[in-house]
Amino acid sequence: MNFKELGKGFGTIILYLIIIPMFVGLGVVIFFKDTSAINLALLNVIIYLIEFFIIFFMYRKSLINEWHNFTKNWQKFGKIALKNWLKGFLFMVLFNILILAFFNNNMPVNEQQNREFLENYLFLSVIAMVILGPILEEIVFRKSFKKAFKNKQAFLIFTAFLFGLGHVINNLDLTNMLQFFKEIVYILPYGSLGYFFANAYYETDCIYTSIISHIFHNALTIGLILILNLF
Repeated sequence: MNFKELGKGFGTIILYLIIIPMFVGLGVVIFFKDTSAINLALLNVIIYLIEFFIIFFMYRKSLINEWHNFTKNWQKFGKIALKNWLKGFLFMVLFNILILAFFNNNMPVNEQQNREFLENYLFLSVIAMVILGPILEEIVFRKSFKKAFKNKQAFLIFTAFLFGLGHVINNLDLTNMLQFFKEIVYILPYGSLGYFFANAYYETDCIYTSIISHIFHNALTIGLILILNLF
């Protein structure tokens, strides 16, 4: 294990989840006296955009090189992306069924929040969840740790866990242990999907393969939600 690269990966996560949102939020509070009038969906997209430019700049050399590799092998990489997405999706569905059976959970809080934003701010939600979110999450949770592990399975499991945890951590309530366990079990479906996103990346050594998998999954999910809402 390369501890220097591991530290760099955790630094990227802290930058993504805490530092940039905190400073942007602080700037908004200072600039706007009445924060209740601020569109939270728009603010979310602005934070994503700022994070995109900062994190892309951090990894710009390898991201540009991998983009050239992707454009040369897009058909092959596209098949690998689709194959891994399908495996991850099936495991995600399986874990969700088990969670529904044992915990009687309808959906994680993160998913409820996303659906509320989607219902109220369709255009901004699509930008955040279909484009910016997948790109950032693949760089932050996958690419930033790629050089930290020599063992493939260690890389896949570790990044899958972080990916799952990243989707539930903001909604964990340590004062209510029942609610805590009901929410933390969603690391399994999110993590299983993340495992195969990481596998797509590892098989091609190109982050854009996992980005395509992630974008496809989110776009398909949103499309199905919108179709179901019509009936």
